[in-house]
Amino acid sequence: MKKTAGLAVLVFLLTWADHTHSAPLRISYAAIAANIAGIWMAEGSGAFKKHGLDVQFVYIPSSGTNVQALLGGSIDVMVAGSSGIVSAALRGAPLVAIASQMNRPPVTLYVQPEINGPDQLKNQVLGITRFGSSTHALSTLVLRKLGLEKNVTLRPLGETPAVQAAFEQKMIAGMLTTIKPKMPARALVNAADLDIAYPMSIIGVTQSFLQSNRATLERLLRAYVEGVAMMVHDKDRAVKVLARYLRRTDPVFLDETYTLVRTYTERTPRFDPRAIPTLLEFEQAKGINADALAAKVIDNSIVDQLVQEKFIEKLFGKEVR
Repeated sequence: MKKTAGLAVLVFLLTWADHTHSAPLRISYAAIAANIAGIWMAEGSGAFKKHGLDVQFVYIPSSGTNVQALLGGSIDVMVAGSSGIVSAALRGAPLVAIASQMNRPPVTLYVQPEINGPDQLKNQVLGITRFGSSTHALSTLVLRKLGLEKNVTLRPLGETPAVQAAFEQKMIAGMLTTIKPKMPARALVNAADLDIAYPMSIIGVTQSFLQSNRATLERLLRAYVEGVAMMVHDKDRAVKVLARYLRRTDPVFLDETYTLVRTYTERTPRFDPRAIPTLLEFEQAKGINADALAAKVIDNSIVDQLVQEKFIEKLFGKEVR
């Protein structure tokens, strides 16, 4: 009897020690934008600590720079646009996306207030971060839907705040963003309404990190989903998290941003493989099989595990999707 009791205590202690071990996990995020909000919610809700993760956030502008940091070992996990990881995988980089925060792009094409319709964008300039970035791809896709792809110039300006500053100084006619400008602007169209499949913010790692740290990444995704659940069920707390990371305090802006992230952040954060052909187009990759690339660069197995366990369903109930 004593041996049985002693064994039970030992198993409990080992399990407890594994769960509460808090090795640092370095996570980068590529933009100060609403599409990143899900991962911020995991920190703001206390879910990381609950699952024994000592997360260190690092802001690294642009998906491409995040990829370099990930491959160089400066970070363990990146949260960035899908274009960066797909581009790197095409060139042989051993990277894999284990989740997607948003599969629909809720980015709005904001233009100067004197522009009343799409036709007035002809021969104008839109700001993007970099060629090859998500802002480049999405701006092109939106302009294509509007029949303006060949009539508007895209100008790379660096990171997101630089694009916003250029818009506020009227150096550009418009920009595609999840963040409403501080100055007067006209919302011309939302990309999510144009049936564009494009993962806005993926969670990516190296293949070796996934293989050797799967248990840690399971904790990470459990914490992530719990953070999103907090966002869905506790608006006041979620708005405080948004205010801290977006560095904005105006109530109208925060209310609009909360509505956006609550609407478009995935409850079941699978990477949608249907986006791969679109991403390949902007890589100008010829002879690449989209299905083969999807199998290489996407690993939804941890998310699928959480679905099978009904972990996500229990958190969201009727809100699950």
